[in-house]
Amino acid sequence: MMKFKDIGKGKPVVLLHGFLENSKMWDEFAEELSKEYRVISPDLYGHGETASIDEKHTMEMQAAGVMEVLNHLEISSAAFIGHSMGGYISLALARDYTDKVEKLGLFFSSILPDSEEKKEQRLKAAETAREDKDNFVRIGVKNLFDQNNLSNLRDEIEIARSWAYEMPVDGVTSALKGMRERTDTTEVLEKADYPIQIILGEFDGAIDLEEFKKVIPNRENIKLNVLPIGHMGHLEAPKESLEILKSFLKR
Repeated sequence: MMKFKDIGKGKPVVLLHGFLENSKMWDEFAEELSKEYRVISPDLYGHGETASIDEKHTMEMQAAGVMEVLNHLEISSAAFIGHSMGGYISLALARDYTDKVEKLGLFFSSILPDSEEKKEQRLKAAETAREDKDNFVRIGVKNLFDQNNLSNLRDEIEIARSWAYEMPVDGVTSALKGMRERTDTTEVLEKADYPIQIILGEFDGAIDLEEFKKVIPNRENIKLNVLPIGHMGHLEAPKESLEILKSFLKR
């Protein structure tokens, strides 16, 4: 079973980290949210203290692992907030375990699948990581931040790198192979009747903001906030991001 943190009391909130991260990325948010909620933050397969279970971790496999944790904790339903890959997994949960999701937060994540070009990039990235994981991390993590503000984000970049350096190379490659196979999950947003919060970055090089905006359904239960940052809202704009998430969880 996935390793996980479980703090606070109240309605359950599940925080799912992104690729090259682990549950540590949520520590400050979890501490604040635990004043009102029960906060569960797993280390996903191949990340943090959770070992890999396959050479390819699909979003469905990760979602099943999260469900195993919730069943172990006897939690029947929860609000889910996922950063990047964690958002992809949250969408798989919302699609495949419909009755388990009370609210859905996409934190710098997307409903769109990889393009064919992006799929090829994922495979090349896996090869690069196998050849020199530390260099892959050094370059790759920096690219996730607002490229116009790197000089002011040196400390935050190093924090993100420290999480990524902890990952074994098999965790890196298994995640890359799994992410490239995810499908379009627009249908989740079209059908869900619970509150949905989407937070995106104006200068996020990992997500095509304008293309994503075009496919977000125009529904009253879906709220979009765009911040003037890159892909790493928890490090680039933690106060603003946390306030949005707090408001979302009260809806």
